Amino acid sequence: MANRTAGTRVKTAAGKQTWKRKQKFFLIETTPGIYCKRCPIAPAPGVFPEKEGTPLAKEQIREANAAAPTPSWIFKLPPQQGPLTDKEAAAVSSLKDELFEKIAASGRQVRLSLYDYAAQKWIEHQADLQFYPASMIKTLLLLAALELAEGGKLLLERPHLLTESDKYAGKTPVAGSGILQFATAGSSYTLRELLRLMVTLSDNVAANIIFERVGAANCAATAKRLGLTESVFSRKLYDLESKLPSNKSTARELTRMLLALQNREAAGEEFTRAGIEMMAATALKDRIGRFIGEQAVVANKVGTVDGIVGDMALLYFPHRPPLALTVAVEHPPDREDAAHLIGTLAAAVVRKLAPRRRT
Repeated sequence: MANRTAGTRVKTAAGKQTWKRKQKFFLIETTPGIYCKRCPIAPAPGVFPEKEGTPLAKEQIREANAAAPTPSWIFKLPPQQGPLTDKEAAAVSSLKDELFEKIAASGRQVRLSLYDYAAQKWIEHQADLQFYPASMIKTLLLLAALELAEGGKLLLERPHLLTESDKYAGKTPVAGSGILQFATAGSSYTLRELLRLMVTLSDNVAANIIFERVGAANCAATAKRLGLTESVFSRKLYDLESKLPSNKSTARELTRMLLALQNREAAGEEFTRAGIEMMAATALKDRIGRFIGEQAVVANKVGTVDGIVGDMALLYFPHRPPLALTVAVEHPPDREDAAHLIGTLAAAVVRKLAPRRRT
């Protein structure tokens, strides 16, 4: 998402088109023209521009984030479910058939992993194939950071002074989503605020700063403890010269990360709530949340890169336990096509498993 009235298109070091700021800048995704439908020019809730002549300040972050509080009912752990009724079992079975039919009809390469807390069942399609998950891998970094915070090894209120070197990964400028690449050096942010920017705006500079504090070893330790054998966060975003293995995961393990957050496996209640609130406040809801509307609270993390468009989300409903869903589309003709397909699949899931209650 960008302010289309205040910039010109330029090429980044990676050869991708983006927008160069003249006065104000908002950027949520890496492709110009993909805008939040709620607000095509002005920033969406939780998105804030740099004030004229001032740095991006933490007061602005707090004000923007306070605009859309997360409903407290989503933090209630779901009750223990009994055996499925015949009707519920039939809904799960027919949903699987419907999803597979929609995927086949689309002609797209789709990786899908769904876990239903009510049925305690999985529905998956090519979910065990490893791929580059783009910004969805930030969920693993979030879990590792929350785990360290829980153990007192990472103080989220500790300030970080932004430097020009923070805006580079090796010799490559950090581009793509986020706003800190345009923020004034010397601006101060707490680690909690950087985590929130990493999640809500998918800020790549913030993610790299957090990655430096957490470290690849702790990401690996968290992954191992959670049984994530196919997930790796080993290098900074936009570190094009790194000889380290590329960041990787699978649709199943991305959904498993959502379960780890919901199940309080990485941290206790306080830090888990903070993580869920960050995901509920993400600016981009045009994939899994595209057709769901007010039926659910969508706590999600998108990922976009050449060749992959994806989204992963915990879906919270007032009348039933949550769903955890990851969908990634490989090599779509364009990102809007993939976003629409992801939204269509998610809408089918909600319609079958969490239909609106009649009043």
